[in-house]
Amino acid sequence: MMTFRKVPGSWKKVLLLLLLGISLTGCWDNRPVDSRALVFTLGLEPSSNPEEFRMLFQFPTPPAMAKYSKGSGGSSQTPPVADVVGQGKSVAQCFNAAQSQVSRDLYLGQIQLIAISTHLSAPLLTRALESLERIGTLDKTPFLFVTSQPLEKVASVDTDQEDFPTLYYTTLFSCQRCQTDALGVRLWQFAANAATPGIDPSLPQVTVDAKTKQIDVDRIALYQHLRYVGTLDANQTMTFGLLKGEAHKVSLFLPRQQATLRAIHGPSHLTVKERNGIVYASFYLKLYSTLEGIKTQTETEGQLAELSREGSAVLAHRCLALLQKTQKMDVDPFGVGRKLDWRYPMEFTAFKHWHQEYPKVHMSVHVDLRIDKMGDIK
Repeated sequence: MMTFRKVPGSWKKVLLLLLLGISLTGCWDNRPVDSRALVFTLGLEPSSNPEEFRMLFQFPTPPAMAKYSKGSGGSSQTPPVADVVGQGKSVAQCFNAAQSQVSRDLYLGQIQLIAISTHLSAPLLTRALESLERIGTLDKTPFLFVTSQPLEKVASVDTDQEDFPTLYYTTLFSCQRCQTDALGVRLWQFAANAATPGIDPSLPQVTVDAKTKQIDVDRIALYQHLRYVGTLDANQTMTFGLLKGEAHKVSLFLPRQQATLRAIHGPSHLTVKERNGIVYASFYLKLYSTLEGIKTQTETEGQLAELSREGSAVLAHRCLALLQKTQKMDVDPFGVGRKLDWRYPMEFTAFKHWHQEYPKVHMSVHVDLRIDKMGDIK
């Protein structure tokens, strides 16, 4: 399970560089820092009115900004971040409602993270993203995640970077090898996949344990365009990473030989063919792993070859099962349709609705798993 308590990296330097960059680019309109509320995190969730949505704006408090911009100690009596929520039919209405609650000007030019509720309907999410597109100061580089829990609850959980919780997620998603799978998705990637025929977007899902307050980022949420469809469990998410070629720390236990393979990783290649109206999709995974443990005291070349064959078969079965699950869910997160469109544009255009065709695709998975390192054999 991908549970994160400590994220490596000099996040204080990141914040200082961010503040320096703002001061050099002129984004402050000659206004002092204390007159601005620099929003780092945006949140989108439904409201009691089905025609409106709620937006959460989270920003550092002035003492927290002063602590890191001037090197002072800051005030321990003042919370490091503050939240304000606005509701409306558009981002502009939500922004105005939130702005009326604070004395400082909310500034959206340095958004680092966008949190989306899985309960937000597709029409409202579409409207919100379209509104964000029209904000001139907002770029498309923030990371996104989804959650099924209330945004205020998720945004208020302490992390090891408790002064600025946003940096916990942005540092995590920026460091691909800090995760079992590289789950980070930026706004432009999500928007592009939602708008491109033949591929559906996916986002990492954040869950906070009610008792321990532990943050888990070990699941992937699947979307059909901008409609939330469902969430993969932790094991399916690791398989998802293998099929995407974005896995780094996947482990596999082979009970027959009591062997454990870890750090499974490697590229994935997708080929698509069309014959007589039937689509064939083949995934080729070339994986490498470390042998961590085995029941025997020594390992022979024959044993390693057998472990590789057995591991390849197990992973191929898991990958095929996941592909079939996405077909039942009618979501194409791996871009089979997009690949078909690239290679056979006329044939792809002939399909009236790709989401009616994806469940019919003939799937196959070919895994070549090799053991290239030896761990602490016991």
